[in-house]
Amino acid sequence: MSRKLFGWLVAIALLALAAYCAGIGWQLSSGVKQMVTVGGPFTNPPLQTRDPLALDYDGDPERAFGWPFETISISSELGPLPAWVVPPASGPSDTWMIYTHGIGARREDGYRVTSVARPLGITTLLYSYRNDAGAPRSPDGLYRFGLSEWRDLDAAVQTARRLGARRIILAGQSMGGAIIGQYLRHSPQAADVTAAVLDAPALDLRATLRHFVESKHLPLSGAVTWVATQITPWRVGIDLDDTLTLPVFATRPRFLFDAHGDTDALVPIGISDELKRLRPDMTYVRTHARHVESWSEDPQRYQAALHGFLQKVLAAAP
Repeated sequence: MSRKLFGWLVAIALLALAAYCAGIGWQLSSGVKQMVTVGGPFTNPPLQTRDPLALDYDGDPERAFGWPFETISISSELGPLPAWVVPPASGPSDTWMIYTHGIGARREDGYRVTSVARPLGITTLLYSYRNDAGAPRSPDGLYRFGLSEWRDLDAAVQTARRLGARRIILAGQSMGGAIIGQYLRHSPQAADVTAAVLDAPALDLRATLRHFVESKHLPLSGAVTWVATQITPWRVGIDLDDTLTLPVFATRPRFLFDAHGDTDALVPIGISDELKRLRPDMTYVRTHARHVESWSEDPQRYQAALHGFLQKVLAAAP
């Protein structure tokens, strides 16, 4: 084989590899774009009315459990946000848990943590944020992994304060964890948060994208991931580095709870494992569940761990 022919073959092979990485990287970035676009596949999942402790339940607290509740409106920068306030089982309380759901999900998903918090004397605020049904739509029509949604959580915390909250616990699953992380990073009120309760928290969009690529077992996955992470910010308008909030939780809040399953196909459990390394004091329920399904895998274990955690929070000096 002549040197010239060999050179042409190498050039053709390199071009083919570049085309492969670029094509697959573009497809992956398209998947991310669909995921974060309001009206995409993560919006409006099929609802159910059978089990209020299962995901995607449709119904207010009275319909679900017979709990008394109050419907309120939270003033935000985009307009009013609908919310429910669920009082504790007995007596007034100045300890409030504010629940933030995941991407395209519903405030009813917070019934799981509410069912544990309410008997302990904790008031729960379940709110809808921008791009939810009944809430204002964001100008860009995107879920931004907390980069803008944290302001709605900030408004919810301010509302809770006005209604008598003195001790704040933030709870969130999936992208809700990202919103909490951005709130802790940016809000002037963040120092007042006593505890956070997380479930499969999406605290690093770059790691989530890498996890998605690796799950496909594609050839040259490292190169494909690199291309996808270069294209995605340009196509979606989200800086992947800005979505990293793991370091925020290294020092705050004072108390931290996390549940995550190692078969999670969406948010890699490595995020929560790293969180445990950063926070050895964290209460960690590590399961074999799929995304945000650790409760379903073993409800008694989850309830017992969360119950003990919240008791510890309540017993601590303010």
